[in-house]
Amino acid sequence: MKDHQHQNDQELYQLEDEMKDMFSSYVVKTPTSQDTKALLAALQPAFNQIADEDLEEFHYEAMKAPSLFYQLKAQVSFYQWHFWVASIIIFIMLTLYTSNVDVSSAPVFYMFAIPLSMLVGVFYTYQTWNKQMRTIEGITPFPPALLLLSRMIIIFAMNLLFGIVSSIYLSFAMAQFHLLPFLLHWIAPAIFIFGVFAYFMMNRGVKIGFGMGIVSWVAIFIGTVMVRDMSYRLDISYSQIASIQGSLVILGTLLLFHAFRKSLVLQSMEQ
Repeated sequence: MKDHQHQNDQELYQLEDEMKDMFSSYVVKTPTSQDTKALLAALQPAFNQIADEDLEEFHYEAMKAPSLFYQLKAQVSFYQWHFWVASIIIFIMLTLYTSNVDVSSAPVFYMFAIPLSMLVGVFYTYQTWNKQMRTIEGITPFPPALLLLSRMIIIFAMNLLFGIVSSIYLSFAMAQFHLLPFLLHWIAPAIFIFGVFAYFMMNRGVKIGFGMGIVSWVAIFIGTVMVRDMSYRLDISYSQIASIQGSLVILGTLLLFHAFRKSLVLQSMEQ
């Protein structure tokens, strides 16, 4: 019995040795940045040939201008399911915690937490935007800066949507809760902070944009707490606070629009 088993083992080893050379060429390793550069260099002559061909042959006149809405739909798949699940859990925890505090303190929690969640999502997007992907996206006809901006806008829109749904829940769960002032209290800073981030990201690079977003978030939070404390001693009306918040919305929207216009022509992104 042992001799038969030994003979079978020897046959398996012999078969393995015979097939080793045949299958060695099929072993695949993870591509490195050098492999990516070599691939792009090999494809570059084909790109140059396409650029030299007659424009009518490729029907360039039928090509549409870059569409932000199209990119937003296309880039949703960039974020995997665990990112969406984690985001939903965070907002559920924020909602449940805020529903148990005093109604006058609720806006402060949202004004602090939602811009922070937005900045964390922006940082996650940048960290997962690896060097190989940036190299490939740099040669696509679609502006790579607009690709990155569209992913950041998805983060921004997600936080706005979850925050609005959470706010509507609080309006039913808490007494003496005024929905519209509450929404404006945290939406206005969020729009301004994201506008500052997007503007500096397109003009000075991602890291400076992220840093300026953090600075504006801290400044607005400290300023809001100070204004809230002074409102008890000074005669600061709700209409004056609403005008400041409205100014933040307008300024943030203008900064975001400028960033969008810049992304249409920007062919590379500074880190």
